[in-house]
Amino acid sequence: MKKKLRWLSVGSASLGLLGLVTGCGSASNGSGGQGGGNAHSPIQLTVMSWNVAANTLQEDAKLYEQSHPNVQIHVIVEDSPTNTYTKLNTELASGSGVPDIMSIESSMAPSFLNKFPQSFLNITNQIKNIEGDFPEAKWAALTYNGQIYGIPWDIGSSMVFYRRDLFKEAGIHVKDIKTWNDYIQAGLKLKQHFGDKVKLTAWGSGSTGLFKMMMNEQGKFIFNKQGQITVNDAAGVRALTTMKKMYQDGLLDVVPYANAWNDTIQLFVNNQIATAPAAIWYVGTIEQSAPNQAGKWGVFPTPAFSANGNHAANLGGSNLLISKNTPHPRTALSFAEFCMTNRQALNVSMKYGIFPSYEPYYQNNPLISQSLSFFGGQKVFQMAANEVPNISPAYHTANFEAAHSILLNVFQQAVLQNEPAAQALNNAAQQIANQTGAKIASGS
Repeated sequence: MKKKLRWLSVGSASLGLLGLVTGCGSASNGSGGQGGGNAHSPIQLTVMSWNVAANTLQEDAKLYEQSHPNVQIHVIVEDSPTNTYTKLNTELASGSGVPDIMSIESSMAPSFLNKFPQSFLNITNQIKNIEGDFPEAKWAALTYNGQIYGIPWDIGSSMVFYRRDLFKEAGIHVKDIKTWNDYIQAGLKLKQHFGDKVKLTAWGSGSTGLFKMMMNEQGKFIFNKQGQITVNDAAGVRALTTMKKMYQDGLLDVVPYANAWNDTIQLFVNNQIATAPAAIWYVGTIEQSAPNQAGKWGVFPTPAFSANGNHAANLGGSNLLISKNTPHPRTALSFAEFCMTNRQALNVSMKYGIFPSYEPYYQNNPLISQSLSFFGGQKVFQMAANEVPNISPAYHTANFEAAHSILLNVFQQAVLQNEPAAQALNNAAQQIANQTGAKIASGS
């Protein structure tokens, strides 16, 4: 497993970010358990994360240490979420080597909480003063048996990225795209003008991303709050039917699921797709992958299923959870709160393309309200912030991994081989029930 361990000490560079504040609320400077630490025996915390999230936490640690000279923070950098979870599963099962603080995606947090219910710190009472500062949608993944076990980090407000120049050449007016049917009509105009040279968008064969986005904006998801299976709800049928329509109309460039991320990037770099339904984190991906297309991109809200329907949905997002067995629970929580709520720490998140879910951060913030020249001067981050309060909770539950694997196969069958949407989703619901023991919700 590829990793590196970086020591971040009190003397680390400030990166020019000044005027720090301490952690919020009841998570103060104390360590809990073993005293407050001092110059001769500093408090030491270990944090585990991956890639840019770990880079962000490394810089956050430097900032925190400046105002907490009795604290030293190690950040373990893994090369992917998958490797992070493999290692965490081993450590949590054995009870040895568990980091004090760990990054876990919202899609995976319920699984860890269910599998290791005695391993994470219950912070329900300690974070009451900031709970209302995060969107309701973020707490679903961190709540287990009515108690809260983590602090939300980023959120993936959905939106559609589009090529202004290709739309203009095909005679498409983006203001006319309000619904998914409008979106398909735009795709048909692209096809009429460009033939097969430019598709509406790409789809990784079997991928669930677009489906989850469509269900979430309808206030539904693969499971409900009670953990029952709702993938075959009417909202799911509408979503899969729409995906099938796109494929049948020849608007999708279907790429292998295993390499869908890189293949999709290559397609828009080569001007072969005109849109990418994604989330706010895709801003950096497009900017870095296609710098010569600056000014040619724009963004519009995720299409709804009716003219006045909801446009807000979430794709992705992660959180910080704390080990129940950390010798320094108060300091660990203080650092986690600092990372998730301190303005300068969240500026670091933004620098790395991680969009915070802490809503007070959006207020009177030039980083949020700035116009992005790459996207034709649009205030893309402000668009994302405006949608956050309208995002419905997505209940992944402990059975999400099993459901995801089943849906990959079911979607390939439904989309590529034209199995009726309702039939495919009923079949998926039954397979999920058989494999996990979860019940299919009444009426689904």
